[in-house]
Amino acid sequence: MTITANDLEGRCDLLRSLHRPGAPLVLPNAWDAATARAVAAAGFPAVATTSAAVAAALGYDDHEGAPAGEMLAAAARITRSVDVPVTVDAEAGYGMTAAELVAELSGIGAAGCNLEDTDHAAGDGLLDADRHATYLAGIRAAADHRGVGIVLNARIDAIIRHPQRDPAAALDEVLRRARLYFDAGADSVYPISLREPTLVAQIVKELERPVNVNPSEPLAALAEAGAARISLGGGVHNWMMGELERRARHLLAGDATAFK
Repeated sequence: MTITANDLEGRCDLLRSLHRPGAPLVLPNAWDAATARAVAAAGFPAVATTSAAVAAALGYDDHEGAPAGEMLAAAARITRSVDVPVTVDAEAGYGMTAAELVAELSGIGAAGCNLEDTDHAAGDGLLDADRHATYLAGIRAAADHRGVGIVLNARIDAIIRHPQRDPAAALDEVLRRARLYFDAGADSVYPISLREPTLVAQIVKELERPVNVNPSEPLAALAEAGAARISLGGGVHNWMMGELERRARHLLAGDATAFK
C-alpha cells in the first residue's frame, strides 16, 4: 500500500482526534504486519508499535539494542499493511537529529511516534529534561517544515527510573517534565507505568492535556480518570510468547491438541 502525502496528513489528523480525555484510544501494540492487521481487523482505529516486541522479533534486545534501520524497516512494513494511522515507538530517537528522524518517520508513513526520555547510551538514566524538550521542539519544527502533522507522544520515564519505582514519589518529576514537553510541542505525554486511576486523575487535572497510561482493571476507571490513551506496550507480545511456550510444552509432552 502506497501512502501519499494527503493520506499521511489525514492519518495524522485522525490519530490526533482519537486522543480524547475520558474516551481513551486503546492500543494493543503490534510488532509486525500480521499483528497490525489483526489489531485493525478487530476494529481498533489506530495501530501502535512496541519497540520491545519489534526488537525481540528481529532478534535484538530492547532499549535501542537493534539497528535503527531494521526497526524502521519493520515499522514501514506495518504502516503499509493497514489503512489506519500507525504510531511508531521510536525509542529515544536512535541518535538521529530531529530532522533526520522526522524524515524517516514521514518517509515510512508514520502518523505519530513515541519518544522516551531515557538515555540508553549512557546507562539508562533519565535524559536532561530541558535538553530532551529541545529535541522534542526540534521534532515539531521539522515536522511543521515538512508539512506533516506527526502526533508526538512524549514518554516520561520518571516512574520506572525512580529509585523506589514509586509513582506517587515520582509525581512531581512527571509533572515537571510533562509541562516542558507540552511547551515543546508534544501532543500527549506518556508517564510509563502510570495506571492507578487516582494518580491518573491527579495528573490529568494538573496538566489538562492528553495523557497516555498503561492498563489496569477496569479500563473504565482510567477513562473516568480522564486518560486519553491506554497502551499495552509489550504486554500483548509477552502474553503471546508465554502462551506459545506453554502450548509448545504440552505438544512436546505428547498432547496433539495443544494447538487446537
